[in-house]
Order: sequence, then C-alpha cells, then structure tokens
Amino acid sequence: MRTFEMLFGADTHQVWAQHAMVAAVAVGLACSLLSVIVVLRRMAFIGQGISHAGFGGVGLAAFCGLTGLAQDAVVLAVCLAAAIGIALLARRRIGFDAAIGILLVVAMALGVLLQNLRIAFVQYEWYRNLFGAGAYTTPWEQILFGSPWTVGAAGMWSAVVMAAAVLAIGALLFKAWVFYTFDPTVGRVYGVPMRFMEYLLLILLALVIVVSIRLVGFILVSALLVVPGAAALQLSRRLGAVLGLSAAVGLGGAAGGLVLALEAGNLSPGACVVAVLFVILVMSILFGKRVRRISS
Repeated sequence: MRTFEMLFGADTHQVWAQHAMVAAVAVGLACSLLSVIVVLRRMAFIGQGISHAGFGGVGLAAFCGLTGLAQDAVVLAVCLAAAIGIALLARRRIGFDAAIGILLVVAMALGVLLQNLRIAFVQYEWYRNLFGAGAYTTPWEQILFGSPWTVGAAGMWSAVVMAAAVLAIGALLFKAWVFYTFDPTVGRVYGVPMRFMEYLLLILLALVIVVSIRLVGFILVSALLVVPGAAALQLSRRLGAVLGLSAAVGLGGAAGGLVLALEAGNLSPGACVVAVLFVILVMSILFGKRVRRISS
C-alpha cells in the first residue's frame, strides 16, 4: 500500500508523512475532547472566530517579514488575543455570536491589509532595513486548507505537547469541566470559578487551533472542533462514553483523512479529513438510535 510505504520509509518525503500522521493523531485527540464541551455549550461558532482571527496573525507576520516558528508565535498571540477579546466583548452585553463576528471580520481584514502594506512598503529602503525584502509568505491556499507536508518535526512535537496539555488539564479539572458544561449555576454554588473556566477553554481552543492550522488550515479546523462531539452525542448520552466516542471519531477522521490523501496522492489532506469526519457524522445520525438502544 502507498500509505504503508510512506509511513514506514526513511527518505525525506516519507519522514514528512510520518510527522504529519503523528500530528494528525495528536490534533484529532485534542480537538475531539474539547469538541464535547464546544457542542454541549453551543459554542461551535467560536472555533471559526478564533481560527479566522489567525488571518490577522499571518498578515502581521508577513508585514514583519517573519516565517517558520516566529510566524507561528505571532499567529498564536493574535489568536489568544482574539479569544480573550471575544470573552470580554461578550460580557459587554454584545453576546458571543456578535463578538465572534466582529473580531472575525476585523482580524481577516487586518490580515489582508497588512499583506497589502508589505507589498506597498517593500520598495522603501527603511522598510527593507527593518523587516527585510525577501521573506517567504505562506500561500493563501495553504493557509485556508492546510498542508500536512509542512508540519515538520517542530509542528509534530508542538501537536504532541498540546495534546498532552489538553489531556492533563482535562483530567485535573474534570469535575469543574462537568459543572461548566452542564450546570454553571450549580458549579458557582460549589465554588467552581466559571469565569476562569471560560477563559481557560478559550485559551485551550486558541492553542489547539493554531497547532491544527498546518494540518487542515483556518477554514477546516472548526470541523475538528464540532463534528467529533456532535457524532458522539448521536451514539450515547453517558458522558464517559461520549468522551471516548468523540476521541475515536476525532482520531479516525484525522488519521483516516490523511491516509485517504496519501493513497490518492492528489487530494487535499485537509479536505479529506473533513470528508471522513462528515461520513462518520452521517453514519452516527443514521444508526445512532439503534446503537443507543443496544448499549442501554
């Protein structure tokens, strides 16, 4: 099989495939666990808002002539700022949906303007002295839909560390997450800091989104934050089972989509991940009642 050769070979292209697969498994696991909270709290749109805010980070990095890890750091900073900004605006009686919509369009417009300004200013010597003239700018198609072949060793380890952090925080604060997800009012009575949990969730989402961007891009990353939880809730109503099923869906979608792209050779890996996730969701909707009846 082409996939077997790609994953267990030793040449440069095969090593890229190995890095991409490890990153896909880590990203799928982290996103799927957060997906349950996102779906139950009806925050599906927030993934779109934070991920699209990354456009502003890409534009700022391009304006400053930054690439690689420096570019990722700028994108992360902008996404974290957007996540915190969404929470602050939502508390000003604007609401989450309106806050997300505002920051989404502002960040995207800022990203495009900064890219345009770089093109306009690069002809001036003072600008070239400050930011350089030949920095590589990531193609828009790659930004929108991702490219696992650019993950590399650094991206792979970032995904692994991020997944480990999400698992650790989820385990340490499990009871608090349950209160935050199902009954914040009762959680406050028991002393759970709901505002802290909300900010923590937004920060975790920003971290997961930034790490996932290389794999599936800004446009498609929200699928990993919504579909696993939505599919799992079709198959079970017990929290433990839902978390396990969501993890299985996330892992299956991320790894399965990448395998499909490797086998085909000419398909977008990010789009393949979303396609596999969608098929799993449709199957869970069609057979969800039967599965719940058997398992009950």
